[in-house]
Amino acid sequence: MDSPEGERRELILRTATRLFAALGYDVTSTAQIAEAAGLDPAEVAAHFPAKRELYIEVMRRARDLLAAVIKERADELLAAPPERRSEALRHFIDAYLDGCVAHPEIPALWMHRWLSDASDVVDLEIKSAQPLTQHVVNAMAELAEPAGADALHTTYTVIWCIHGFVLSGVLDGTGVRRGADDPDQLARFRAHLHRLLARGLRFPDA
Repeated sequence: MDSPEGERRELILRTATRLFAALGYDVTSTAQIAEAAGLDPAEVAAHFPAKRELYIEVMRRARDLLAAVIKERADELLAAPPERRSEALRHFIDAYLDGCVAHPEIPALWMHRWLSDASDVVDLEIKSAQPLTQHVVNAMAELAEPAGADALHTTYTVIWCIHGFVLSGVLDGTGVRRGADDPDQLARFRAHLHRLLARGLRFPDA
């Protein structure tokens, strides 16, 4: 990565990530990416001949970044004995939330995709998101099944809530939108999500 070529490739990826997260894949052109990166379009094409290739790499890196944040906590959730499941769940929620707060481009990229952005890239979920998501669902099943809860939808409740809060926040009662950059609202949301999941999974300390 210390070579000029490696630095240019990294610059292209960072710039593409920012634009895909802000505008979506469909309306972002390689010319826009080149201009935003201060590069000639030919330099972008030399590293990524097609926009599709660039997008797939951006999404792979986003997935790997998220996996590095939450996989360990999902493993902890899977291995936790009954008396530590509530604590392990809080650790998982906190890891996912903190990862998305630190890297809001991740929920932004997926939110665009949920709205049918890059719909021509048809195998991205199977190759990228599904293995990690299924790992979390399997871990959540250890908590959900004794409570008669749905592990898949419990997992997605965490995902939907965190992505929505990080991207849009809440109206605070005065018409001002406050989100993850507001420490008080972030703390309130974190505590709310802890309680929501603990009650849904019927933990004794809920």
